[in-house]
Amino acid sequence: MPQYLLGIDNGNTACKATLFDNKGRVVFSVSNKVKTYYPQVGWSERNIDELWQANVKNIKTIIHKSGINPLEIAGIGNSGHGNGLYILDKVGKPIVGIQSIDTRASNLVEEWQANGLQEQVYPMTSQHFWAAQTNTLLAWFKRYKPQVYQNIGSVLLCKDLINYLLTQEIATDYSDISTTNLLDIHTKKYSDELLNIYQLNDIKASLPPIFQSHEIIGNVTKTAAKQTGLAVGTPVIAGMLDVDASLIGSGVVKSGELAIVAGTWSINGLLSEKTNSDLNLAMTALFAEPNLFIALEASATSMTNLEWFINHFCTDEYRKAKRMGISTHEVCDELVSKVAMNSTLIFHPFLHGSNVQSNARAGFYGLGGWHKKADLLRAIYEGIVFGHLLHIEKLIENVSVNDTPIKLTGGGSRSPVLSQMFADILNVQMDVPNTTETGTLGVAISAGIATGIFKNYEEAVEATISVSKKYFPSQDNYVLYQNKYQVFKSLITQMEEPWNSLKKLNS
Repeated sequence: MPQYLLGIDNGNTACKATLFDNKGRVVFSVSNKVKTYYPQVGWSERNIDELWQANVKNIKTIIHKSGINPLEIAGIGNSGHGNGLYILDKVGKPIVGIQSIDTRASNLVEEWQANGLQEQVYPMTSQHFWAAQTNTLLAWFKRYKPQVYQNIGSVLLCKDLINYLLTQEIATDYSDISTTNLLDIHTKKYSDELLNIYQLNDIKASLPPIFQSHEIIGNVTKTAAKQTGLAVGTPVIAGMLDVDASLIGSGVVKSGELAIVAGTWSINGLLSEKTNSDLNLAMTALFAEPNLFIALEASATSMTNLEWFINHFCTDEYRKAKRMGISTHEVCDELVSKVAMNSTLIFHPFLHGSNVQSNARAGFYGLGGWHKKADLLRAIYEGIVFGHLLHIEKLIENVSVNDTPIKLTGGGSRSPVLSQMFADILNVQMDVPNTTETGTLGVAISAGIATGIFKNYEEAVEATISVSKKYFPSQDNYVLYQNKYQVFKSLITQMEEPWNSLKKLNS
């Protein structure tokens, strides 16, 4: 009997694959970075063949290094970054892959908001517009690249593309497609009214069929098996949004539970049994567990800021880490821990835009000649958590939350310094799950449900997940951080006009 489950996750930075046994224990995990191309200011694209080859390499490595028989893999689950746009032409050939950090369509968002479209759409979708949303990007192509738009055969999301290359089946799932402003989340169907509002009624035939996350949508083809080493016919499920996968993989599957994913994006999700009708909240979507909704506040304002700083300014730290056999992030943690908490340096984590204003950009405030690299790093750490707090404040104003610890996942949860900041700034206990592979575990669990290894999500979570680290808040630290947070928010208000002026200069 097959004993293993393969979970695959394609985020904005890297693709990862993890092989689990039927108890949720990691057998082998591998990750590859996938290059992002910036053909113009604000554009963020991937070469689809490079993306697929990175996934192929991961799968082949897992099979080779683990030594398992591919026939022992019961099922495969894929998750991926939400929204963006991955297009196939009318004969099934990939055209372009656009990531969810793309901002080319920000002018359309401003136009739609000015024309009152947001108020028309929100009652059906419970979502705000943003530049990299699939509906916005489709409208952008129709207006600015009509020759590409007219050649669209299938509209896919990131994980749907990988599923297609594995199975040759066109499909998506409810959790992923319900974040695109194309689906009426009350009827759980594509909406002609919505498509007409966006003037996209001619694209409906290219939208993919929708399945539950744990439903099998196809099987590994001979071609994909030859490329990857997988067994022909291995079941592949519809999969899910990476946010849902991370929540499930951290044990969050019940109404009222709150989780934070500190990854490339700041992801803050609260499960509920009902939708949200308050325009103040960015998004409510369908959750992978069919009876639940997820109230979601998210923006590209989390660890992508730290990665940018490390990549461009931390050569010495990289070399030190290499000599010591540790990660560059651990060296940065050490630097940050030596900076006094009462440092007055403030950082806005808006390198790739924000939820506060469409033209917002990152910046350091209060920078003085006495500040060193460590001070800048500490400001970035704090700015990342403050950015999460902006989202969480909106969530708890609109949706009921349980009085339980918050689950913290994503790359940020691997940093003890950053995890303690989350506890202190949010003034709540933070629990980090026993596996760092929460995303791939969540989608592997769904494959386990599809193939009969688990009965449902609650049973699967009980059997596979526990807490490895707990971080408790300091009241003194909370007071200090609250004072700094108020300055952080005040600066956002003061910077609105300068940000607009900078956008005009760029234009």
